[in-house]
Amino acid sequence: MYTIRDNLKTGALKRFYVLTGTEDYLRRLYLGKLSQAILPEDDTMNKMVFDGNKTDPNEVIDAAMTLPFLAEHRLIILSDTGFLKSSSPIADHIDEFPETTYILFFEKDCDSRNKLYKYVEKEGHVAVFEQLRDSDVVSFIANRLQRFGLRISDQDARFLVEQSGNDLTALSNEIDKLSAYCDGREAVTAEDIRALTAVLSQGQMFRMIDAIVAGNRKQTMALYRELLMDQTAPAAILRNLINNFYQFSLVMRLSRKGLSAFDIGQQVKLSSGAVSRFLKASRNTNLDRVTEAVEYGRELESRIKNGDLQDRIAVEMFLTKQFAADF
Repeated sequence: MYTIRDNLKTGALKRFYVLTGTEDYLRRLYLGKLSQAILPEDDTMNKMVFDGNKTDPNEVIDAAMTLPFLAEHRLIILSDTGFLKSSSPIADHIDEFPETTYILFFEKDCDSRNKLYKYVEKEGHVAVFEQLRDSDVVSFIANRLQRFGLRISDQDARFLVEQSGNDLTALSNEIDKLSAYCDGREAVTAEDIRALTAVLSQGQMFRMIDAIVAGNRKQTMALYRELLMDQTAPAAILRNLINNFYQFSLVMRLSRKGLSAFDIGQQVKLSSGAVSRFLKASRNTNLDRVTEAVEYGRELESRIKNGDLQDRIAVEMFLTKQFAADF
């Protein structure tokens, strides 16, 4: 991330970038920044986007070999194509691409042994975006609010993280709401945060996750109805489910590496009791399913933000999807 910042600041851009990792908000942010630095936003003639693992590598090669039309650069964006996980003919031709061609690989999953990956690592830059440290999240909140002319103390920023989790997409949504709520004032306070965010207790979330993993639809829906009766916002329910499934996935990954419950808790900032509950639940599921739950939840949140989906329908779609999965 810092290398990309320097490249953008100096204008010394690489021709090839890989943007990978689990922190989607930052990946998308820097994808946009790099795209705009390489090519004006309104130049659609010299920009091509290939999305998904059905992408034909030969079409990409043809596009990359084409010179730009009335412009300095030609931009190609490859999104989750899988070219950095398995062999691709692109690796055999990338060295032949004209210097006017710039390629951004927007790939969540990569294999560092992959030939194409190694080429970009050597000739361009690989940026891995992972979850930020707590101190960086606090700075992120303060900087975002500053754009709206608002201040926030470090203590209150940490309180916002406690309320909403440290997923930057979810936090951005909360910051947008807070900026509108506090319009005309100088600072955001803990009282403002309490007024606009809803918190589900860890116990509530564990009971719901246990019920989902156990395939107990009846208990899951009963817990969901209880939350609605308590006037918990559906968007808050979804956000908490996503955050907890994400923590669940981290615990499972670290457990696979042989770390103790204490060491896992130190790394993911969870109590040993919370880690133990996740480890117990992990006996009845697998990492792929938990990861898929996180990804599907984030997709639904994005659709809510874009106005494509109502929040209550999104929660019910999320829950229905989990029972369709073979946990």
